Amino acid sequence: MTKRLKEAVKDVGLTLIDEPDGIARLEIDQEYISELAQSIKEIGLLQPILLAKMGDRFEIVAGHMRYLAHLNAGIPKIRSVVRELTREEIVIMRATENLARRDLTPIEEAITYNDLHEIHGISIQDIAQKVGKGPGLVKRRIDLLRMPEVLTMALHQGRLSISVAEELWPISDLAQLDYYLSFALDGGCTSIVARQWCKDWKDSIRRKKSDIGEGREPLSPQEPRPTFVPCDICHGPVELGKDVVMRACPQCHAAIIKAIKGA
Repeated sequence: MTKRLKEAVKDVGLTLIDEPDGIARLEIDQEYISELAQSIKEIGLLQPILLAKMGDRFEIVAGHMRYLAHLNAGIPKIRSVVRELTREEIVIMRATENLARRDLTPIEEAITYNDLHEIHGISIQDIAQKVGKGPGLVKRRIDLLRMPEVLTMALHQGRLSISVAEELWPISDLAQLDYYLSFALDGGCTSIVARQWCKDWKDSIRRKKSDIGEGREPLSPQEPRPTFVPCDICHGPVELGKDVVMRACPQCHAAIIKAIKGA
């Protein structure tokens, strides 16, 4: 893609502009749009949007939020840079802008990569090269979309880390997954603890199969199972009920941690 040292900026009517083709965001913050619209009313648009020429119309490549803010403010035209671009150039530039967002969630990132791969037929290797990421990371993000909805939603909401979600993913029983996920969301969880939970679940499945094979009644789903939480000091798993709770001020807590590490 050639570098453009100077590009003409012109006002384009909003009625001639089409919104981006494909999903860039799962949610649009209407409060942010209103604040941006108010800012544009007061000081103007600081950076023009980028449009691709499509016959007699234009498609947004970068600047969708600024476009929506103009709609919100009732401003009929928007300052724009217009380029002649191929479809691949459009989707790569749009993806690059989307991936640069500070509020991008792991699931939105995964959708961006997946659209490039599945809809536009770009290989994972080429996607990685064009957006400056490793192929392994791109593939790992796309794989997030195969997770159960309860995990993808928790990831999108920022309530769960990718590493913990990946450790819980093998739990194919959705009721059990909800069971363990509730502890992770309510009390916090490390990947080590999540891995132990998954191991406990797999062990329970093996025990059930073994009991059935030997003619014994399978273990009841209501049978109590050990629940692990992360230790506040070493972050390793400790069974709930066997953990020790103590009250300490921040200074004493820091002193205890320091003494343990020193030992």
